[in-house]
Amino acid sequence: MPMAATDPATATRPHSGALRLAALLAAGPLACACTVQLTAPYSTEIDREATALQSDFLKYAAGMQFVAGTPKGYYDQHNADYGDFEARLAVIRLRSESLSGGVSCNQALHLAKAARKPLAGQIEQSMADAGPLPAGSGASCVTILTGLAQRNLERLRSQHAVRCNPAAKPVLCTTLFAAPPIYDLLVPGPSEAPLVSAVAITLNELVSAERDLRPDGAQ
Repeated sequence: MPMAATDPATATRPHSGALRLAALLAAGPLACACTVQLTAPYSTEIDREATALQSDFLKYAAGMQFVAGTPKGYYDQHNADYGDFEARLAVIRLRSESLSGGVSCNQALHLAKAARKPLAGQIEQSMADAGPLPAGSGASCVTILTGLAQRNLERLRSQHAVRCNPAAKPVLCTTLFAAPPIYDLLVPGPSEAPLVSAVAITLNELVSAERDLRPDGAQ
């Protein structure tokens, strides 16, 4: 019996606003205004690759909305797409992990709470969805968001394999990807295709996190 997709409560709202936070850090009895950088330094490569991946995934998901429930939507017709997405996320994660400097996500979250300033958009919820970070973890928020995107993509892939094949009822596949337009999967509120939304919104978080670090004048 095909498994039903679980509703990941992680991804029903898109990202908005900046990830850098102006926080007042106590320095003895005094306080100073400092900018808390919530991820490793800006990377042109990560920015470019994450943006391209986000665009390609949305095109893929939009196309699946038209072929889901037909032989063209079967998983064996698209396993190469998942392999491509997963390889590109792996490259982004490796590059993010190799960057030095900035503030770890653990420290960024702590500083944000100490300053009583919530992180913008979905970032705080995304960090919670990623699970508790090990004490002393130096991973940046960009690295953690990339890992969350990998996890969400694998969940979508596994359900695609189970629900979109000759032995499965077509409705199981059509409900996995929902009906057009694709934008309906990115708006606030419950999603008709929660697994697709989980991937799309996490990728949006990732792109927003990196772009927020882009220096003025950088292309």
